[in-house]
Amino acid sequence: ITPAAGLVSILKRRVSLEGANSSIPAAPKPVSKRKVRFREPDEGLDHDEVGGDSWLLLLLLCLATVVISVGGTALYCTFGDAQSSVCTDFSHNMDFYIGRVQRGMDELKHWL
Repeated sequence: ITPAAGLVSILKRRVSLEGANSSIPAAPKPVSKRKVRFREPDEGLDHDEVGGDSWLLLLLLCLATVVISVGGTALYCTFGDAQSSVCTDFSHNMDFYIGRVQRGMDELKHWL
């Protein structure tokens, strides 16, 4: 591998600078002092209380995603290409799940 013209490796440059200045001792770098201050977190907010209703938000987002997905596919199959493989699979799945819901409702009615 040949390096591109005009490019110098950082490592080679450092080695060449150190080799050229080996007779001159390097000046020590000034040490900078930093002040670090710690503070206690605010006691006003409890992390358990802040995120208490996040499960409800997650549930609502999941339900919205399912409704948008199923609704979008239903709209596509209604107004688009109803003979596509997506629509045939969708109709088979909907028949299966709606049939199971109807059977469950019939059993519930019979039980009541």
